Amino acid sequence: MPGLGNRPDIGTGNRPGQLPNRTPEQRRDGLQDRLASRDEFRDQNREDWQDRRDEVREDWQDHYDDFYDNHDDWHHGCWDGEGSWWNHMWDDHTALMAFGTTMWGLNRAAYWSGYWGYENPYYYESYPIEGGAAIDYSQPLTEYVPAEQPAATPTTPADAPAPGMSDFDAARDAFYKGDYAAALAWTNKALGAMPGDPIIHEFRALVMFAQGKYKDAAAGLYSVLSVGPGWDWTTMSSLYPNVDAYTKQLRALETAIKQNPQSSDARFVLAYHYLTCGSKDAAAGQLKELYKATPQDNLVKELLLMTAGPEAIGASAAPAASEPAQAPQVPAADLVGSWSAAGQKGTKFEMGLAADGKFTWNYTQNGKSESAKGVYALDGNVLALEPESGGVMLAEISPPAQGRIDFKMLGAPPGDPGLKFAKVR
Repeated sequence: MPGLGNRPDIGTGNRPGQLPNRTPEQRRDGLQDRLASRDEFRDQNREDWQDRRDEVREDWQDHYDDFYDNHDDWHHGCWDGEGSWWNHMWDDHTALMAFGTTMWGLNRAAYWSGYWGYENPYYYESYPIEGGAAIDYSQPLTEYVPAEQPAATPTTPADAPAPGMSDFDAARDAFYKGDYAAALAWTNKALGAMPGDPIIHEFRALVMFAQGKYKDAAAGLYSVLSVGPGWDWTTMSSLYPNVDAYTKQLRALETAIKQNPQSSDARFVLAYHYLTCGSKDAAAGQLKELYKATPQDNLVKELLLMTAGPEAIGASAAPAASEPAQAPQVPAADLVGSWSAAGQKGTKFEMGLAADGKFTWNYTQNGKSESAKGVYALDGNVLALEPESGGVMLAEISPPAQGRIDFKMLGAPPGDPGLKFAKVR
């Protein structure tokens, strides 16, 4: 994972909880209320629920808010909007509306649960940083949970900059002056103190881009973009002394792809920069080439959906809503028990749903197991799982029949096979 040591447990183990200090019963009641509120959203017009969306959003933006506070003097925002496909998701999946879920929140849920496996195609080695630690982009950035900072002392003002920020200030200053070697050294030092900061990781990828090290840039960007959008042009351009300096580097990247069209890492970096520049059609062109080569890459598929719609991946432009007015009612009592499923690439899943509204989740992949626990709620045929690490996964389930249920995460891209659970006991 980006950061220090091995990946922490997803459940209670060594992974600290990220939720407010509430009892499981209170959490479950709140989850049930929000899930049931989808009927309210369904009756609102688009303008009304767009306003509510800003109120309830709780995925990548809330997850990263603390980090953005460290950069509000220069960071101006991220990619704007998520395209017509994600508007469709809000139109047709009112449960997603109730939870303010975006593409990035969907990904976070898919990764903590193992619903789909994560593989960074551009990762090939870890990178040493300050203090003998290393950056490992083989995991999405969201998997890193930073340690709690000690309380302020009389010699440490409460409004003092976060540890590592002075190093990052020096990194940005060196980058602005065109000293990219110094910028990288200061960035790595900053990451030693702030290994979970997505903005610093994105900046590191920019340093790699400026140096023409596109595979390194792609590795970092893939991890960052898996759980959050990239910078907007105002943010990006503020790091350069003038537009010409950036344009020269962008043209060098375009030339590299012309000379080596099979360079998927460079093409991925170019798609990112086109999105940052606001060149949506140009970004879609690069993503289409990547999708042809790697149709199984979930991040590429989602970014292509975001920029060019479902037609770009051969899906229907107007898929049928998966939450019809007469959605099947699944009796909660029928779900209580232990369930198992087999996913792609040999992944094994175990889900336990207790009568008191608590759940356990375990998946095993390539001989390694991860587990989580939390609370769940059910409304109609939509199951909401809220792990103690934060976030919510929403899934449509079928009524149990002969000890089996179909389980499909809401918002997954077209073609997602879902999981088929069988009751164990």
